[in-house]
Amino acid sequence: MKKVLITVLSVFALTAQADFLGDSHNWNKGSSDPFKSAIAAAETGYKANLAVNMAWRDTGKMIKEAKKLQASGKTAAAVALANKAHTQTVNATAQTPLAAIAGPLF
Repeated sequence: MKKVLITVLSVFALTAQADFLGDSHNWNKGSSDPFKSAIAAAETGYKANLAVNMAWRDTGKMIKEAKKLQASGKTAAAVALANKAHTQTVNATAQTPLAAIAGPLF
């Protein structure tokens, strides 16, 4: 009986939260352009890194280059470069708390 009750409650909890997320999280709606989502993620992360003075040197250059590649019609290369820029922003964000405690230990 406990297994049936747990299963029913689990199914109910999952179905009750199915529409909890907004439209921005719905993968069936919105833009299907991979470049737009990749470059938006990279730019958002880069702006956040600039706000705390932890942006990496080449991230801004990579974003500009990805936009140039997209304008010239090289979408696959542009998406790959935008994803690399986004990866750099994620790594810079992870580095931020470590930089605060960096220094010599006496």
